[in-house]
Amino acid sequence: MLTESGCRERRRLLWERLPACDLIIISEPRNLFYLSGFLMNPTELSGWGLNFLLLSRTGECRLLHDNKARSEAQAAFVDAREAWSWYDFGNSAPEKLGAAAGALAALLAARYNAARQVAVEAGHFPAGAGAGLAAAPVADAGAPLAAMRAVKFADELACIRRAIRATEAGHLCARTALQAGRSELEVYAEVQAAITRAAGEPIVLLGDFAAGQRTESGGGPPTANVLRTGDLMIFDIFPVIGGYRADITNTLCVGAPTHSQQQHMLALQAAMRAAEGELRPGATGAQVYAACRASLVAAGLGAAFFHHAGHGLGLGHPEAPFLVEHSTDTLQAGNVVTLEPGAYIKGWGGARIEHNYLITAGGFERLSQHQIGF
Repeated sequence: MLTESGCRERRRLLWERLPACDLIIISEPRNLFYLSGFLMNPTELSGWGLNFLLLSRTGECRLLHDNKARSEAQAAFVDAREAWSWYDFGNSAPEKLGAAAGALAALLAARYNAARQVAVEAGHFPAGAGAGLAAAPVADAGAPLAAMRAVKFADELACIRRAIRATEAGHLCARTALQAGRSELEVYAEVQAAITRAAGEPIVLLGDFAAGQRTESGGGPPTANVLRTGDLMIFDIFPVIGGYRADITNTLCVGAPTHSQQQHMLALQAAMRAAEGELRPGATGAQVYAACRASLVAAGLGAAFFHHAGHGLGLGHPEAPFLVEHSTDTLQAGNVVTLEPGAYIKGWGGARIEHNYLITAGGFERLSQHQIGF
């Protein structure tokens, strides 16, 4: 999990980016977690709704949360906590999001009515809360937070490494779960169980689990599609574990792969090595993409590669830096990125592979260790 020192340092850096403000209001759930360690479990009924972090120039960090989130609030690294009552098992509850905005408006009017230079996340701040402000917001906190999140802190890296380790268990499970006559959903269920056991907690499992003809389009969620001998199956697995993501991919074959399938996989591995050669501070996302694409073009697969070469990873994905043809992003030490070459051919099938990397001062560290290839 995130640490108190990490959360406090991130709040300090946010103030450096918004020096003219006297109040910062955070409402986007991932940013709340990033700055305070307040994490709502998405597998529980209380894991949805609006909660708020109010950062004062005085240094105080106050968490406003609904009454169903008291235990999570107690675990947060904040200076003050304030609960508003949503549902008490005795009375009808109001519409939750609107009620949360109203609770924030009331708190702003009562405690923060002197604030005149207010920053909010422009794309997330609820309009209904604006009634509590003495002056309209003057700054967007979302943009500086996005830039900050691109460079990981030590506590974030610990969370990402943990998510990757658990996801690797899912890839290992896939090698035995993949059998002719089983459905994609049956394989998915086994992989999810393996990751859950490795994580030691409930997870949210997202990903592509597509086999056979479905691989031609690049993937998709698992279906009742039944596996047949010779099918390829893409396992692009990106669970949410403790708030952070892993995103690692491999493609397997039901039974022994053909020569053309083996050559296809070798081409993807070569493209990954070519892109790895560009992973260093100062390189642009466009450079990394160009290296990946050039390798696939040389293998005759240029037309079969139609997506990004990779992207940033952390509390969400895809996020900056983006490894695409026209990317303006520049790699920095502390970025966590993916590389995911893929190639898809109508009437034949498709495959994709992916590793996760930490950009370091001297180049990169590969964070994922799952076996790539058939």
